[in-house]
Amino acid sequence: MTAEKTWRARTSTGQLCQHVTICDAEVGEVVEVTGTVHTVTLHPSGGVESFEADVSDETGMVHLVWLGRRRLTGIVPSRRISARGRVALRDGRKVIFNPEYELTIPGSE
Repeated sequence: MTAEKTWRARTSTGQLCQHVTICDAEVGEVVEVTGTVHTVTLHPSGGVESFEADVSDETGMVHLVWLGRRRLTGIVPSRRISARGRVALRDGRKVIFNPEYELTIPGSE
């Protein structure tokens, strides 16, 4: 465990996760990361649509994918977001599928 893993929380399904920087989010771990949304896109994925967002912090970038969703209200470029889920690797990039998320209220940080 690195010094960047600062606290533990539980997902809505009861899984324990740690808040980490994106660079410290390891494949296979259930984590919470916080960053800024850079891009959002809608993609067909094998016949199933997905809403996707690239999120970065000062250490790296993670790709968030919500399968079967056309859009998620409030997830727009420049918005701060915290996302929880299991980190996977797709096309050499860190990705979290169907993450739980919370949007940061502007000015609350």
